[in-house]
Amino acid sequence: MKETIKPFKKIAIFDIFSRENSEKIGSDKSKIAAQVNKWVNRAISNSADSCYIRLYEANRENIDIIIENLSYKKLQIILPFSLNYKSSLVSAFHFREKDQIKMPEAKSNNILFGKSCHSLKSIKEAEYEGLDYVFFSPIFATPTHPEAKGIGLDMLTQACKSTQMKVFALGGINENNYQKCLDAGASGIAAISMFKK
Repeated sequence: MKETIKPFKKIAIFDIFSRENSEKIGSDKSKIAAQVNKWVNRAISNSADSCYIRLYEANRENIDIIIENLSYKKLQIILPFSLNYKSSLVSAFHFREKDQIKMPEAKSNNILFGKSCHSLKSIKEAEYEGLDYVFFSPIFATPTHPEAKGIGLDMLTQACKSTQMKVFALGGINENNYQKCLDAGASGIAAISMFKK
């Protein structure tokens, strides 16, 4: 990773505006702020150092509320690139595997760019596209995607050896297996439930 960016190791994933959460918090600013603070405090207590905020369904006002509340915390912020959100508080922008990647002409040394990958081919494409890191998944079976079988630690090892980019293990990661991912060569892990307890 770029020297000007503090390395990520444990990334908490928040899906704030999923169908389930939208029903709970709606568009109430105070409820959004309270939910963000609740999740962030849990993530920090579970040793997260960064957070990927899945905001694909959020409007600009809600993004501002979320970023404002995160700005008081120590977590680095990763946002979907598609939001085109400009803020000095954002450490990285993230692409989905199916996204058409159009990198900014002048990449800042203060911003990382990453992508979700589900195959070695996709990782090679991400490297060719000039990205800094990838989320590789699903390593293990996960309740958020019950139809997807885990690809396993051997495939994770292959992925890490196949690229100069940072590879973050994602999918079914928990406190009992995350060290195995690091031992397999991953630069870090990303998880949802592990950081919500």
